[in-house]
This record gives sequence, structure tokens and C-alpha cells, in this order.
Amino acid sequence: MLILIKKYLIILILLFAFLLRFYQIDSYPSLNPDEAALGYNAYSLIITGKDEHGVSWPIHFKSFGDYKPGGYVYLDLPFTFLFGLNSLATRLPNLLLSVLSIFFFYKLIVLLSNSNKLAIIASFLLSVSPWHIHFSRGAWESSTALSLLLIGIYYFYLHLKSQKLVHLYLSIILIISTLYIYHSARLIAPLLTLALLLLNYRFFISNIKKYIFPLLLAVLLCLPVLLSFLNNGGTARFGGVGITADYGPISRSEELLNHHQNVKLINRITHNRRVLYFLSWAEKYASHFDLNFLFINGDEVPRSKSPEMGQLYLIELPLLLFGIFSIFKNPKYKNLKLLTLLWLLISPLASSLTFQAPSALRALPMVIPLIVLIAIGLDSINFSYFFIIFYPFFILYFLDAYFIHQQQRYPFANNLGTKEIVDYINIHKNQYQNIYLTDKYDQPYILYLYFSKYEPSKIQSQIKLTPPDKFGFSTVNQIDNITFHIPSNIPSNSLVIEASDYHLTQKSFKIYTK
Repeated sequence: MLILIKKYLIILILLFAFLLRFYQIDSYPSLNPDEAALGYNAYSLIITGKDEHGVSWPIHFKSFGDYKPGGYVYLDLPFTFLFGLNSLATRLPNLLLSVLSIFFFYKLIVLLSNSNKLAIIASFLLSVSPWHIHFSRGAWESSTALSLLLIGIYYFYLHLKSQKLVHLYLSIILIISTLYIYHSARLIAPLLTLALLLLNYRFFISNIKKYIFPLLLAVLLCLPVLLSFLNNGGTARFGGVGITADYGPISRSEELLNHHQNVKLINRITHNRRVLYFLSWAEKYASHFDLNFLFINGDEVPRSKSPEMGQLYLIELPLLLFGIFSIFKNPKYKNLKLLTLLWLLISPLASSLTFQAPSALRALPMVIPLIVLIAIGLDSINFSYFFIIFYPFFILYFLDAYFIHQQQRYPFANNLGTKEIVDYINIHKNQYQNIYLTDKYDQPYILYLYFSKYEPSKIQSQIKLTPPDKFGFSTVNQIDNITFHIPSNIPSNSLVIEASDYHLTQKSFKIYTK
């Protein structure tokens, strides 16, 4: 029996990973506006062949003016078609790919280390990783892109071993597909691909003619997303959240120059805004390796974290340090060393180019090399007793923080109660001349469309985005008799739904009439 368990241990790990990610997935956490936008646009395409803005089968979805890459919407089409517009259907593509990525992570480690033991340890650690679980349980494009990237890298290395072009074609398709799914992947995937090619350049140079057609395929697959990105407002996202959207370095530059009575050339050089932007970028990049971010408090964005936790388990800190030491000193890890370190250094780049850093969401690819290093640390010691004694406590602590405390601690960040409010509005919609719903919580209009399964053709004819805010985002202020804003003077015969004091009530809304 024990031999049988060891043989099929990866299957048990995958089943456990699926259970952790599937449990209450239809209701927990509450659906956020970005998920609703993905699901509703899939629903709109199924019903009308157009997105919410009336555009037929776009590559980028205008959405809130952030021009989301459309890959996830298209992945979600069959699930929404089969199961309808609901949280389960919207989240299933990411959930299934996240679990599948654990299996390919296992196969990649076996391929590169020739160690089934290390692969089992690494795949288990990824299956219980709070960072990976958190972003596996929602329609997070970052997680979907990471899964496809990881599987694509596995097929890249499988091609090096088998020299079968079919494996290379699979790798090309999978890696390039990430460009259609998530903005940050458009930096991370090409850089990782370049790193893979440089690490194995002798192999490809010796067979250069063999790779002309794969190269042409890669270029052809990249062209549509590149043209759409440039022509259809795809740059709007970076303009809103990019590091240059932070005017702090400009103000700081002016302040420092004003400190000098006689401004000289050297002062203009040292206090130049470009220098300060570079220093700001360096600080943001380094912040992703901050122990507080990784092991203590995690991301500052409540929607991206569990309370009182870092992105990794605190117990993994010594294992990470031991893993870093071992990967340099132990020759059996030599095939993993350069890939792991380059992956780790590349992963925070996209996040560091935004003013919101460190970001657990945008820097999610970091979880893979970090887990590899932690697994190496665990593999290098007698891990059996260590795991049995310590790991269950930390796993249970995370599950308690995530499933019990997260939404109670951050109800406002999770739009808690929105579905119930939408149901209430639809029951009483015709009883009032005006309905006012607070816009304190992010993008209420898309949550209303999603939970009410609003007829897509009706919204296409009336949708009107507001001018972009300072972050480049727009919204919709009105649908039918519902206004997603509460004015100072409320007319009679109105239903008003305001934001409540969530710190006291742990509820997001309060309702009254006038």
C-alpha cells in the first residue's frame, strides 16, 4: 500500500490542490468587478457576438477603459455557455489551469533535476502555497497566464530533450497565449523566453535552419496582439498604473532643485526627474524581496492578501535561505540553478514598473522560483519530521485566515453583499422613480450587470463611460433608473443604497427610502 501511495503521490497532491481551490468557489470570495467584467463579456459574446460596448469579438476589451486582454474571456466562453453566468463558470478556467500547472511543475522539476523526490516536494509546496491558492480561486488573469507560461516552459525543455518540433510548437503557442491574457505577461513572457534561448543558444545555433518556421509562427501569433495593443488603446493600462503615473519624483525633483540658491548643471543632473524615477523603480523592484512582503504582512491591497500573513509561510523563510545556499553549492541542482535565478529576477519587473508595488498579483510569477528554492531547502535536510511537526500548523493558519477572517476583515475590498443588493434592487426596481447605489465600492455597474444577468443588447445601446480618472479608469454612472452615485439632493420616490461603516457592521451597504 505504501509503495502504491508513493507511486501515485502526485495524483493525491493534485486532488488535494483541487479541493483547496474548488471548495466554496461558487461563493467565496465574493466576485470582484474585474471578474464580473470578464464573465459578463463572455456572456455578452455568447448572446450577441459583441462585448458590453458593442464591439464584435475584440482582442482587447474596453471594459473600464483599461482595455483588458481578451484571452480569459474567450477561455471562459464554453464554461459560461454550459453553466450560465455565475461565479463557478467565471472562475473555472483559472482554477483548472492552476491545478494543471502543478502537474506540469512536477514534470518540469523531474525533467531538470532527475529527482522525483524534489519534484514531489516542490509540487506539494505549490499546491498549498497561500500565494498560489489565493490567485487560483478567482478569475485572476495573472494566475492563468502563469499557468500557461509554466506549461509552455515545460514543453520547451521537453523539446530540448526529445528534439521533436511538436513540443516546440506547443511551447510557442502556450507562451504566446499569455500575451493575450494579461498585461504583465507581455514583459515577463518575452524576457523569460529570451533567457531560455540564451541558456540554450548552442542547441539552437547548431540547428538554425530547423527553427525558421517555428520563428515565423511565433511572429505571426504575436502580430494581432501587438497591433491591437497599439491601435485600440492597449497602452491605456500602463498609462494609468505605470510608474510615470506617480508624480512624486517630479515634485521631489522640483523640491530638491529649490533647495539650491544657484542651480548648477550638476544639481540638474543629480536631481533630474529621470534619476528620481530610476531610484523609484529600483526601490519598487527591491520591495518584492522585502521579508515583510514575503513572510509577514504581504501585499497592502486587501483583495490580494489574507490577514496577518505574508505571501509565503513564515516557516519557509529558513528553508528559502537554505535553498539559496544549496542551489549554489550542490552540483545536483545545477540544471535548475540558472533558470530558477533568472526567473526570480525577471518576475518582479512588470510590477516594479507600476506605482503600486510590491504587487502580489503582478509579481505572481515569483512564486515558482521561490517554491523551487524552498523545495531545495527542504530536500537538503531530513524533511519528514520537519514537515509533520510544523507545516500543518501553518497550512491550517492560512486556511483559517483565508476562509474565516479575510472577508470579515476586508468586506469593502470584496464588495461583500453586492449580489444580495442587486437582487433587492431588481425586486423593487419598478417601485421607485430613482435608485441610487453608492459608487464607493469599485465599479458597481458591472456587478449589477453580472448579478442581474442584464440583457447585453440593452446595455450596448445605452452604455456610456465617464471620462478617465487619474489612474486611467472609467465607469458607467447610470443604467435605466439606477444611478451609481449618491447626489447631495435626493429627490422623492427614491431608493438609496449607501456604503455602511463596514469597520463596525462588517456589512457593505445600508438601505433607506425617500
